[in-house]
Amino acid sequence: MTKGAAVLLTVLLASAACGDAGSTTGTDPAPAASPTGTPPTPTTEPTEDAVSGGEAADAILDESRLPAGWRYATGEQTLGVPEMCGVVLEPPALSSFATQRFTADFAGPFVIQHSFVSSDESASAERMAAWAEAAATCTTWTTEGTELTVSTIADLPSVGEDFGAVHAEVERDGVVQQRDYVAWRDGARVTVLIAYGATDLPTHAELAEMITAIAGH
Repeated sequence: MTKGAAVLLTVLLASAACGDAGSTTGTDPAPAASPTGTPPTPTTEPTEDAVSGGEAADAILDESRLPAGWRYATGEQTLGVPEMCGVVLEPPALSSFATQRFTADFAGPFVIQHSFVSSDESASAERMAAWAEAAATCTTWTTEGTELTVSTIADLPSVGEDFGAVHAEVERDGVVQQRDYVAWRDGARVTVLIAYGATDLPTHAELAEMITAIAGH
């Protein structure tokens, strides 16, 4: 399990996942808050030789193409290297990466887009084929001793290669924390979308609009 997965667990278990009262005025809440109200800092870094921006930035969804009512979010942009169902969604031999967070409101819901480009398309294809299989079959995933319930999302447009989408949730003290993960490959490029919110998630229609726009860039 990557340290990014540990961050995911913190996010899922945080009762104040976003919209915390301690957020700075004019800045959207960070992707998550720990039970103490302090946003967790991503502790897993992309591959050392990878470049921030570059070719990966070309696939970041332009703000003008977001669904109606959505915009670029400010503040912290990432939850760390994405991992779900035992598959690390950052491809091997990473050459460039870019991240952008979208929001429908100050308190969410939110979507984080990761764009990764690999210098080894074959290895990337192998990694993402494992993701597509996991997304179709994974029903639970245990991380840091906590079991998440996972289900396949079947009503989103399947784009690119090795497409997969899942919904993950965990209940704590009667409160359900949930996330949607969508990822696919386009040659050497991998796109990952992580949807989350304090109460509601983006609708599947909103996610579908983002997916279609990114895939058609």
